[in-house]
Amino acid sequence: MKKCLLLALIAVSLTACVAAQGKEDYIPVGPQNLTVTVKDGKDLPVFTNVTQITRPWGNIGMQRVKYLPNDQKIIDSYVEKFKNFAAAHGGDALLIKQYFDEDSANKRPINLATNIVKYLDNLPEEDKQKITTFAQTAAMKAEE
Repeated sequence: MKKCLLLALIAVSLTACVAAQGKEDYIPVGPQNLTVTVKDGKDLPVFTNVTQITRPWGNIGMQRVKYLPNDQKIIDSYVEKFKNFAAAHGGDALLIKQYFDEDSANKRPINLATNIVKYLDNLPEEDKQKITTFAQTAAMKAEE
C-alpha cells in the first residue's frame, strides 16, 4: 500500500512539473525529411514578422507551447529549443507567429507558436521532389 501511495505521489509531482512548464505540440505541414542545411540551432535566424523574410519560403511545420509561465528566461529557453528542433528538421529560419502576453503585470500564462521556415530559392532537386510528392499526396487525400 505504501508503495502504491509513493508511486501515486511521484506521478502527481511529475505531472505538476510538466504542467508548470507548458504544454508543447508539433504540427507538420510539409515534408519532414528535407536536407538539413543549418547544423546548429544557434545559427538559425528568428523572425517576428513575415515581412522580415526576404527570400521565397514555405512553412514545413508549426511548434507551439501553451500555458507557458510568463517568465522571460523560460520563454528564451523555449525559443532556443524550437530553434534546435527546426534546424534538425531542415528549417532555415524560425518565425515567431503568435505571442500572447495579455497582462504581464499579473504574470498570466502565455502561448508561443512558431513556424519552421524553409527557403525555396536554393533547394536541392531531392528536396523539390519531396515537396512535390507531399503536395500531390495531400491533394489526393483531399479528393477522397
